[in-house]
Amino acid sequence: MKVSNRMPKPTRYVLLLACVLLLALGLAGTALAGKDHGSSGISIPPEDVEKVEVLYFHPRFRCVSCNNVEKYAREVTRDEFADEIEEGKLTFRSLEIDDPKNRELVDELGVTGSSLYVVATGDGKEEHREIKSVWLHWNDPEKCREIISSEIDSVLYGGQGAGRLPLAGVPVVLAAFLLGLLTAISPCPLATNIAALSYVSKKLEDRRYTVLASALYTAGRMVAYTVVGGLLILVGLSASRVSLFFQEYSDWILGPLLILFGLVMLDVLKISIFKGRITAAIQEKIGDWGLVSSFLLGMLFALAFCPYSAILFFGMLIPIAVEAAGGIALPAIYGLGTGLPVMIFAIALAVGVSEIGKHVARVQKFEKYFRWFAGVVFIGVGVYYLVVLVKSFF
Repeated sequence: MKVSNRMPKPTRYVLLLACVLLLALGLAGTALAGKDHGSSGISIPPEDVEKVEVLYFHPRFRCVSCNNVEKYAREVTRDEFADEIEEGKLTFRSLEIDDPKNRELVDELGVTGSSLYVVATGDGKEEHREIKSVWLHWNDPEKCREIISSEIDSVLYGGQGAGRLPLAGVPVVLAAFLLGLLTAISPCPLATNIAALSYVSKKLEDRRYTVLASALYTAGRMVAYTVVGGLLILVGLSASRVSLFFQEYSDWILGPLLILFGLVMLDVLKISIFKGRITAAIQEKIGDWGLVSSFLLGMLFALAFCPYSAILFFGMLIPIAVEAAGGIALPAIYGLGTGLPVMIFAIALAVGVSEIGKHVARVQKFEKYFRWFAGVVFIGVGVYYLVVLVKSFF
């Protein structure tokens, strides 16, 4: 009772919401991810295939994973299918999602972000297949090329493609959690998670604060993904349009916001919302919401979809959630996976510092420097996002 009396009221509300979400995870049950979700098969017999197009879609804002997949797809078609290209039976095209000329094709295929498609024409039909497994091997050139080559070969000459998602027989709860972990360690989300770790660990001398802040950060991510997932699963909004909307606007917002937060944390900018005399009650209220800022940060970072995280969430998780019983809970599990590394490292830091808690003066001095470090990290990550955004125009 003593701990709960000291806990700020807004924090208690947020923790209660997080507990409700965690309880809801049981709704997902033990269903298995047995299909190649979200991928249309190509039923045209190889002997009837007249033309095959390998289409790589990318947004203007691109990260290393996106560039790698395009590079491998271009190399495979050029080096392994040179005869088919010369005969005009196979072509490769790289298409910018934001280009109005490609809008009709983006809508037709349901493109949600950086994507690789094989489109076959023949027997009076046009069919397509999305190669999703490349995103699980974007940093393994040999495996990624093998997947692409096998998929193209299966369409042209028959046989089993290697591009199916390795989720068959895996419980959907585990599949969602693993996709969340993959998101957490991918290039752009990893940068925001590093910034988040520095933020939630800014009061290392207060172990309870650090643990709560990291839990609230993860809860914020869970809530954000659940809301977006709910709109897609229950309301039926277009995953393609929602995905592209978040990718387009988060590119412009996240970098400047991170730099602003960093400058405030370094005391370079002093922002005062209230002028004049502030009563003790208002001060207490503002203090209450200080911890909940970790929750809001989690929501902000979750909604800052990059091309890679967008394909994992909109292209892989949502199709599984739509088909699974209790699938509405899967985005929350995915969110737990994306925030878990921050929780683990923040708690490890807090426990480690508590072991030297006898040297209070040293810990407090270190804590001050860590706040400055957090501010520098925020500015660094913000600059990274701005540089990538600027490079996307050239």
